[in-house]
Amino acid sequence: MKRLLWILIFISGFFSAYAQKSKDSGIVSESPINIPTDEVNDIFVKPRVFSPQLKSGQTNNLNFEVTYVGFPEEAKQAFEYALSIWGNFFTSTVPVKVLANWESLDGNVLALARPSTFHINFEGALLPDVYYPVALAEKLSGENKNGGEADIICSFNKNYAWYFGTDGNTPSTKYDFVSSVLHEIAHGLGFSGFFKTNNGKGYFNNSNNLPSVYDYFVFNALEQQLSDNSVFNRPSNDLYKELTSDNLKFHSTAITDDPIYAPTTWNNGASIYHLELGSGMMDAYANRGEAIHDPEEATLEILSEIGWKSILFDFDKLKDIEQPTAEIPVEIGVFADFDISGTTMEVVYSTDYFATSDSADLNSISSPNKFTGAMQTGSFRGNLQYYFKMVTDEGKTYNYPSRAPEKKFALRIGPDFFAPSVVHNPVKIISKNHPVVELSALADDNLGIKSVKIEYKVNGELQEPVTLENNEGDIYKCLLDLKAQPLNGDVVEYRIIAEDKSARGNKKIVPSSGFYTAALFRPNQPVRSYSTDFEDALEDFSTADFSISKSTGFYSNILHTRNPYPVSEVEGEKYNLVANLKYPVILEENGEMTFDEVVLVEPGETNTAYTDEMFWDYVIIEGSKDNGSTWVPLKNGYDSGDETSWQEAFESSLTNNTSAANANEDMFLKHTINLTLNTAFSAGDTVLFRFRLASDNSGSGWGWAIDNLEIQKGFTTGSDDLVAETEINVYPNPFSGSFYVDCSGVENLNEVDILVTDMFGKTVYAEKSVEAFYADKKQVDFSDKAPGIYLVNISDGNRIISTNKIIKN
Repeated sequence: MKRLLWILIFISGFFSAYAQKSKDSGIVSESPINIPTDEVNDIFVKPRVFSPQLKSGQTNNLNFEVTYVGFPEEAKQAFEYALSIWGNFFTSTVPVKVLANWESLDGNVLALARPSTFHINFEGALLPDVYYPVALAEKLSGENKNGGEADIICSFNKNYAWYFGTDGNTPSTKYDFVSSVLHEIAHGLGFSGFFKTNNGKGYFNNSNNLPSVYDYFVFNALEQQLSDNSVFNRPSNDLYKELTSDNLKFHSTAITDDPIYAPTTWNNGASIYHLELGSGMMDAYANRGEAIHDPEEATLEILSEIGWKSILFDFDKLKDIEQPTAEIPVEIGVFADFDISGTTMEVVYSTDYFATSDSADLNSISSPNKFTGAMQTGSFRGNLQYYFKMVTDEGKTYNYPSRAPEKKFALRIGPDFFAPSVVHNPVKIISKNHPVVELSALADDNLGIKSVKIEYKVNGELQEPVTLENNEGDIYKCLLDLKAQPLNGDVVEYRIIAEDKSARGNKKIVPSSGFYTAALFRPNQPVRSYSTDFEDALEDFSTADFSISKSTGFYSNILHTRNPYPVSEVEGEKYNLVANLKYPVILEENGEMTFDEVVLVEPGETNTAYTDEMFWDYVIIEGSKDNGSTWVPLKNGYDSGDETSWQEAFESSLTNNTSAANANEDMFLKHTINLTLNTAFSAGDTVLFRFRLASDNSGSGWGWAIDNLEIQKGFTTGSDDLVAETEINVYPNPFSGSFYVDCSGVENLNEVDILVTDMFGKTVYAEKSVEAFYADKKQVDFSDKAPGIYLVNISDGNRIISTNKIIKN
């Protein structure tokens, strides 16, 4: 499987022992503050002239999106200028969203800022159990983790005299606004964390008692890491003494360590998250007349260290091999936030878990970002361990995996006895009228996959296997087309067989015994309306992971998913729980569907919507007018976040993104959908309906319940037969060449429209304004139509007044 991972600049040997990983979730820190002084420092540090070098394939500058609250226009212009300076130094594929407030701040505070949230143990994080500010977490993961919410929240005190110019000519009576913005954005990017003191003890101010990535690099003069709990317990007086020692540093790979502001008296908001440089951008105190429009190297080095200057390694992990070979070729790609010309790369490998090791230089030939070479293995059999080591022309070292050789890659040379791994989301319903279904599976093997096949039974008879194609990573897919099969039974059975490339041909079969069973679903005759309270509706639905029963907390039968609902077996693929109504409905103009429901499914991230990547699980009502071949939404999918009471209930009992909260009768809300307004359907369409819950591979809850379903209730059609409501006659039935429509038994009816559809809802005959008063009957020629069942709809121009099922022989 391909591995792409951002690697941070770090010093090996500083990794502490950590507890089991916590799931990535956001927490909040306090805001560092900038303190104004009455001193005047007439200085202007100009922004450097930025001539960006080619960045090894990285082209995204750091882009900001700002929401201003109460800002004067001249302050906005200075703010944007400061952001343009920051944008030159770092890159991210995810824009940094900033909320900027112009307001009165209590106390002696010029400005303050913080990351809106911190994230831990996300994909792309180098350090386990270390919190990253959300903007940095988004950069490293390549994902928007905050929806539409701000990544950085900052406030500026409107009660101080500000200079909004960008020329550095700050008067001695004012504070430079550009300098302050640069300072506060640095806090949002990473100069922030959780160190705090109280009653003579130091600790981390979060419920998990864990450091931020900035906190992680704070050391004392004895090279002791303050976040190492084996050295400094937290909370403890020893940690307090260090935090107020006036002798701390940010331990980086730079030649000199950067002094951290750690006064002997703890200064809340100023201590630790500033530098002690004299006249630097990240000093805790701001002087009048002082304009610093360029981050000093110490600030840039710290932000680079925590992750803003990163390397992306692109590597396909090597598969095992069965026969010894003189050499094993390797290839690795490198993408960096900085110029890597002059970089050297080698693969370091060992046959004894690095008691001893060898290495091979990798050369950059076809591309400056791709390195190739080979490990010399001779006739060796057994386990081979390896990692990659890259050294820049500045002497900085990057290992991949980052904690090598403690963490490393491995492959085995010798006979293979391991079967492939296979995961699959079973298909449980197949339409008889459109018996084509996509089947997919994720299959992986240490040697590689030779083939993945479907074995299936129709009417109990085993059929010729179908091979799944590998078009994407480890995902294998096929379309199982059963149209040519006589589907006389009620189910189709299938299983998946994956075979690896070993000499033994190791196989994995899922399920491990027997076959998956998919029920064959054939719609009933169309109706004009449908309603049920689910007390007598077991035969009206074809379901997969839904049931019609009385559930705990409900007084009578309901249609509901499994409780809790299952999650997907495959990352990136939804598992679908489905309930198909067997009766197609002939739609009326502005016909409605109403039902009571409660939805306790995992809500998406704040400000996300249906189809967004982080709109996790959802429920949806869909329709099909081609007999189940394609389905379209009646409205967008939704989740617990659609109703405050549902979301509060879901989150009231939440552990690792899974809710233990139970639904009950009192949580029902009425839902109404107009079937022809802003949908893909029109009056006259014959539509199948289904209810679907789409579940991803993490996070679950009670599920979805539905009761008192009504579809076009105002039109009286039983669930078994279509009933004519007037004295309109359609005859003969069955017929061979033509039939007649007789309206003579209806009073006060001058003209009618005749619409004939097939059982799929397709119009095959239409005629408007047919005289009904003076002509006793209308002959309709059907000699060119195929034998089958048709629906004849008679309308007075405003509504359908008669529907008849007829059969052509």
